[in-house]
Amino acid sequence: MIGLLVALLSAVVYTVGLSVQQRALHGSESISVDRPLHLARVLLGNPRWVFGCLFTALGSVGLIVSLGLAPVSVAQPAFAAGVACGILVVTLVVGERITRGEYVALALMPVALGLLTLSTADGSGTGTTADTGLLVTVSLVTVVVCLAVVAFTSGGGRYMSAAALGAAAGFAQGSAGLQGKGLGGLLADHGLWAAIVPALLSPYPYLYAVGWAVGIVLFQTSLQRSRASITAPVSNVAGNVFMVVMGTILFGEQLPDDPVMLALRVGGFALTLVVVVLVRGNVAQAEADTSRSRAVCADPARTGTDASGA
Repeated sequence: MIGLLVALLSAVVYTVGLSVQQRALHGSESISVDRPLHLARVLLGNPRWVFGCLFTALGSVGLIVSLGLAPVSVAQPAFAAGVACGILVVTLVVGERITRGEYVALALMPVALGLLTLSTADGSGTGTTADTGLLVTVSLVTVVVCLAVVAFTSGGGRYMSAAALGAAAGFAQGSAGLQGKGLGGLLADHGLWAAIVPALLSPYPYLYAVGWAVGIVLFQTSLQRSRASITAPVSNVAGNVFMVVMGTILFGEQLPDDPVMLALRVGGFALTLVVVVLVRGNVAQAEADTSRSRAVCADPARTGTDASGA
């Protein structure tokens, strides 16, 4: 339960950072994964984006701690559900429209969270160690495949949708999440200060940095093309599925033995995936709306032209 609560608190912090990043990106120059140096200059030269990035990084650290306190099949879905709910709430607060499907997603997330909470009653163990060689292999292969798919799909002037970029970002961040699970295990086994040396001697922090860097580049590009309530759930669910499945296997975590508890765990996890089906149909419209709003910000004189129907 402590791990679950830490995951939810981390999701709140992460959501704040994500919202700040979205506002900063929608008012900045266009970025593309094909121009990495320009992308880095635009992002790092935007103080609002850097401020938001610090909050998302803090939320990610909280997720690492939660993964050392609760099974990955509980902490990761709870974090993803919290971020998805938070993003939709922020979207409503700032006055943006969301679809009927997104309203349903907003209603389903607390249900999913409740099922995951109930499923922890059996006290199933939390895995803290994994086969390092296998973990490294899975993480590197995942990142390489994500980059290869994006390069192939967006090459030759072809357009890659925000949802597809978000999914690729989710898998890359999921690979980083596996390293976070390893770091969380070291914290749980050794304590904060005693875990520093073992962590630096392990591949976890370095592979985490690689997965995080690739994931953030892909995600920020998708975030500029659409709004966070579209790209964040897609990214979170893709990373959620990958990390829960691979993390449970690699860290040898057992699912609940009791059939009722198992049904609650599986049901809660499944509901966190439903959000993809509920939001994906609105991706094209959200990208079009975002493109229009960015064009108006770049050229305020167009506001009168657009209003006149020209």
